[in-house]
Amino acid sequence: MAEQQTTAQTHEHHHHHHHHKPDAASLFKRRSLASLERRKTIEKVLKIALITIAVLLAIATVIVYKVN
Repeated sequence: MAEQQTTAQTHEHHHHHHHHKPDAASLFKRRSLASLERRKTIEKVLKIALITIAVLLAIATVIVYKVN
């Protein structure tokens, strides 16, 4: 009984798989999604870099003023 159920589930599972070559739309979608992810990562890195530079400049300014 349990075996029949599993077989039925397997058939159900394999029923919805459509193997077709990715068309232009899905390729474009994947590419734009990848570039979007890349842009997000770059923006994050740049933001961190800019904040770091700002903090270092602030510290440098304080040190310069304290020395003088």
